[in-house]
Amino acid sequence: MKSRAQSVQQTSSRRGFILAIVTIVVVLLSLAAYNYSDTMIVEHQASAMGGRDVAARMAAESAIELVATRIMEHDADDSINLYNDPDTFRGHLIMDSAVSRGRVLSSVLAFDETATGVVRFGLASENSKFNLNSLLAIAQSEDDLPEEEQLGLEYLAMQSIPNMTDDIVDAILDWLDSDDDRRPGGAESADYETLSVSYSCKNGPMETIEELLKVQGVTPALFYGEDANHNGMEDIGEDTNTDGIFDLGWQAYLTVSSRERNTNPDGDAKIDLNMGQMTKLYDAVEELYGEEAASFVCAFRLGGTDYVTAQTSNLPQLTVDGTISRNDIDFTVVPAYRFNSIYDLIGGETGSVKMLTGVDQSFTSPWGEDAATLLDVFPDLEKNFSVTDDTAIEGRININQARREVLLTLQPAMTEVAADSIISARPAADLESASSGILARRNTAAWILAEGIVDLETLRQLGPYITVGGDVYRFQALGHFEEGGPTTRLEAEVDASEYPPAVRFVRDLTSLGRGYRTDTFLPAQNQNR
Repeated sequence: MKSRAQSVQQTSSRRGFILAIVTIVVVLLSLAAYNYSDTMIVEHQASAMGGRDVAARMAAESAIELVATRIMEHDADDSINLYNDPDTFRGHLIMDSAVSRGRVLSSVLAFDETATGVVRFGLASENSKFNLNSLLAIAQSEDDLPEEEQLGLEYLAMQSIPNMTDDIVDAILDWLDSDDDRRPGGAESADYETLSVSYSCKNGPMETIEELLKVQGVTPALFYGEDANHNGMEDIGEDTNTDGIFDLGWQAYLTVSSRERNTNPDGDAKIDLNMGQMTKLYDAVEELYGEEAASFVCAFRLGGTDYVTAQTSNLPQLTVDGTISRNDIDFTVVPAYRFNSIYDLIGGETGSVKMLTGVDQSFTSPWGEDAATLLDVFPDLEKNFSVTDDTAIEGRININQARREVLLTLQPAMTEVAADSIISARPAADLESASSGILARRNTAAWILAEGIVDLETLRQLGPYITVGGDVYRFQALGHFEEGGPTTRLEAEVDASEYPPAVRFVRDLTSLGRGYRTDTFLPAQNQNR
């Protein structure tokens, strides 16, 4: 029989064992609680970061909508600055907060075409690039010339584009034309169908510039260049061939989307200076600009000038009964001449035209080539006159924004001297108020005549191919925080050639990185916070 001392000892041992178990259980429960708490903290932080990602993305998407709205407002008020407006497009507040890390902002930027590595807070016109779909028209324009006068203008146009070759021009032309005849360096469907991933030649106009990557000889390196993160500036390691030249790729020079609406500010069709009905043309011009202007325009169509040639084969043949006239000009005569561009109106004198008085008469343009007329009057003429009844005009080059290489696609009329003069006359993108003021004065392509960069004959030659407008815009939209946090970067294209403006595509560049320092996008008043 156990003694009392032994019983007490056994009871104490059992109590100590239970205490140890309880201690272990408490420790385990504490560790579990700590682990759960830590997991919840991580989940909370992840949720918060996810929420900040969503906020940044929504801010970038809202910036695209802001652009579309500003474009519509610009239609009603052309003083609105779409080119470089930091007050509107830099650090636009989307969501306020008491702390800078909580403030959500959006910014809109484009690459400056004059100085590589510079960005501006605004939109880039697709008309600042050369439209590849116009290559075929250039080639076809020479078909009526004698063989010895066919200069190969399509090859001349493309020779200024970096790294372009005649063989690739041949391949592009084969991609665009409707036949299956292979050019010397080109390719047709038979060539593309032998590829491991086969497809057919388009044999029609390109719909997106990325389609160029399907053309024989075009590589991603040629198309995208060395700008790996697509921020328009050279970053460490991007000069992959170490030649000291930052290659932006063909995407910086080429497009298939350049387009302008052919309507007046009220949205109505412009007056087509090449319309068939002379009485309708006379009445329309007279209503806006008077008898002298209407007489000159119609006499130009009937009698021509010394700088246009007759093109009767391209004009409608009119059947006229009786005598029809305006200001004694006999309109029973079929118009034999066409305006090549609105700049044919400048300083011309028509040939003699048939008058009801029996004495032929010529007419002088009411629009001279003095700077005051060109800068003050021609912007209004361009709002109301056109040389086509098409709903939109494709492919003209915006001389206020085009890079030097793009300007030189207009050779031989555009010389290197003229291109350099146009570039040097542009205001720097960082001169915010000056740039908008200077460009507002250059709202007609005739400014290059007014400022003595080209002469009148050259302006007339360039006229069909140049503009200072464009209704398709490309830009980057960023959603970001005032301090720290994630950034969403989107590239977008908005087409305002139709109403309302349509977002044609959005490409997510976020995976390429922020691309810019955060303080680049802070409003000026916050730069020194």
